[in-house]
Amino acid sequence: MFRNMLRWIIPLVVLLIVITVVAIGAVTYTHAAGTAPTRHTTDQTTPTPSTQPNIFWNG
Repeated sequence: MFRNMLRWIIPLVVLLIVITVVAIGAVTYTHAAGTAPTRHTTDQTTPTPSTQPNIFWNG
C-alpha cells in the first residue's frame, strides 16, 4: 500500500515543484528592469557656479 501511495505522491510533488518554479520565474521576469532607458520631458538646466556637490550623497 505504501508503494502505491508513493507512485501517486512523487509525480504530484514533482508537478508542484515545476509549477512553483514557473510561477516564481514569471513573477521575477515581469518585475525586471526595462531595456530602454526612460526619458524625462523636463528641460535640463546647467548648475550655477556657486553650487557645491552634496558630499553626503555623492560619497
